[in-house]
Amino acid sequence: TTDINTTDRYTNTHHIHLCYLIHLFFSVIREHTYTYAMVFRFISVSNFINLFFTILCIIITFQQSNAQTTAPRTDPSEVRALNTIFQKWDVQIPRNLWNISGEPCTGTALGPDFDVAYNNPSIECNCTFDNNSTCHITKLKVTQLNRQGVIPEELAALTYLAVLKIDQNAFTGTLPLFLGNFSAMVILSLAHNRFHGTIPKELGNLKELAMLAVSSNNFSGSLPAELGNLVKMQQIYLDSSGVGGEIPSTFANLLDMRVMWASDSPFSGKIPSFIGNWTKLESLRLQGNNFEGPIPASFSNLTSLNSLRISDLQNVSSSLDFIISLKNLTDLVIRNALVSGPIPTEIVQLQKLRTLDLSFNNLNGSLPQTLMNMSSLVSLFLGNNSLSGSLLPDKSANLLN
Repeated sequence: TTDINTTDRYTNTHHIHLCYLIHLFFSVIREHTYTYAMVFRFISVSNFINLFFTILCIIITFQQSNAQTTAPRTDPSEVRALNTIFQKWDVQIPRNLWNISGEPCTGTALGPDFDVAYNNPSIECNCTFDNNSTCHITKLKVTQLNRQGVIPEELAALTYLAVLKIDQNAFTGTLPLFLGNFSAMVILSLAHNRFHGTIPKELGNLKELAMLAVSSNNFSGSLPAELGNLVKMQQIYLDSSGVGGEIPSTFANLLDMRVMWASDSPFSGKIPSFIGNWTKLESLRLQGNNFEGPIPASFSNLTSLNSLRISDLQNVSSSLDFIISLKNLTDLVIRNALVSGPIPTEIVQLQKLRTLDLSFNNLNGSLPQTLMNMSSLVSLFLGNNSLSGSLLPDKSANLLN
């Protein structure tokens, strides 16, 4: 900070001296050129020179001001924190795409390249603070680099973070409680690591959060009820996370949900019927859990669904009647879920359906007549049921198996 202030004082003094010398120079010229004043009909040489001098000084001052406003600097506390984090994680900047050693908010950190593959690790900055004079780090990505270690306490200094992606590494330890202090956080991706412990209830403070990914970790315990406060949540990835127990009733508040993956984690209890109120839901995966049936009839409201995967339900049987209204489905897997009764004949109206897997259930009755020649269907699995009818007549050329 001292060096920056010293430079500014020198620059200001330099421009003041320059303006004075220009004024002195034109004063001398004016004494020797006064005889030519008659050339100027509407303005004297003296007034012309004074006007020129004034305009020139204004231009110099404007250039100085403009130079200062177009060279914002990153908050020094964030620079120190970022350097410490990268040292602890043994992270190197690829091809000098941005500057970690001096001013980090440069190069690709100012552009739209945060998510491109070659820019990893990467940051993105917002330099509009303090009248365009201060930059804050708003995005941080360190993914697929097999980095080890824990989430360091220095991360807490990056208070303006809206995106944190550190998935697909080998990070360990528990999730620090200060993660709940990032009030601007929109995307928090911690998947495919070795984190353990419980999911902190403090994450329920991230009121702007739209995506949470904790898949493929070694967590334990249940989901905190406070996550139901995150009403802007659109995507949550819990598959193979280790988290279990019942889905909190507070999740009924998450009406903006588009994607929920919770497979291969020890969730239990009944599948919540309030999921049927998530009418914006596009993808739901509940496979390899300890859920009990039945599949809620309210799922018939999920008309935005394009992918539904449910398997391994226990105790109570279900029917397939709810699928009739799900016209946008492309992927329907209800496997080993104690589903009984016939396959609804209306299933042939699901004209976007590409994959249908109803195997290992208690289905009976005849196959819908036109099931085999649905033009969209590519994969069909109906084994280990008590169905009747032939699969061969009128088989669509698109159907592979």
